[in-house]
Amino acid sequence: MYSLDINFLNDRPDYKPVAAAKSSAKKSSGGAKDQLPLIGALLFALGINAAVMGAGLWVTNENKDKTTKQEALDKELAKLNTQANAIKAINAETDKVTAEYKALAGVFDQIKPWSAMLQDLSARTPAGVQISKIEQIDPSPSPVAAAAPPPAATPAASPGASPSPGASPSPASPTPVAAPTPVVAPQAAKVQISGIASTFAQVNDFMLLVQRSPFFLNTDTRLVAATLKNNPTQLQVRNPNAGAAELPKLRPVVEYKIETTLSPTGASELLPELRSKQADGLAIRIETLQEKGVLETQKPEVKKQ
Repeated sequence: MYSLDINFLNDRPDYKPVAAAKSSAKKSSGGAKDQLPLIGALLFALGINAAVMGAGLWVTNENKDKTTKQEALDKELAKLNTQANAIKAINAETDKVTAEYKALAGVFDQIKPWSAMLQDLSARTPAGVQISKIEQIDPSPSPVAAAAPPPAATPAASPGASPSPGASPSPASPTPVAAPTPVVAPQAAKVQISGIASTFAQVNDFMLLVQRSPFFLNTDTRLVAATLKNNPTQLQVRNPNAGAAELPKLRPVVEYKIETTLSPTGASELLPELRSKQADGLAIRIETLQEKGVLETQKPEVKKQ
């Protein structure tokens, strides 16, 4: 027969054997050690999340700062563009005014005062030569290019000919376009000096002296005519009551015409000549324009007297 031995003291904690207590303590300590990796993983995940959140906040702040700076730079760029456009407009207006000033200065630079030219001719006129007239001659017009010939007329059909029934009318020939007229630069004005001289040699000397004048173009100064004529001077007796006496016959004179062209040299290069001929008004204007920088200071032209 089997007997059942039941010990109820083992169920009471105060009567639990020592071995059972040790085994329960081992079990509890083993469970705590098993939870350490899980706690570490949780702490690591929390650290990563905190780092990611911190990085996100930092990037967001940086983006905001950069956006603010970009907007400020855009505003500054728009302001600078407005100023640049204003400066361009001012420069354009300045260039326009400068061009107008230079054009006006060019007009003054091309002026040749007649008072200075007449004084120069008077100083160069040799003894025995008289100037009776000085006139300005308009330059001869430049030859104009030949116009294009008119389009050839379409030959008319003979009276007896009849058009074929299936033929279509021929298209009208296009009208040729006329060639544009070439722009011709204006020519310099010419001056004709006429008078009388005692001999042909004096006329020749006078022409050579005119060639040396800075107001005229030496390469375009020539003698147009020189004719020996009777002296137009008439002698009269002072005392009409005196007996009639035979008046001496005067020597014939040479009637001449010299043609020349105004020099293209600007007045700014003729300042010493203008000063010496007392053309102070034009000289002062030229010097003022040079001081203002509108006209460039030119080296005076050196020409044999």
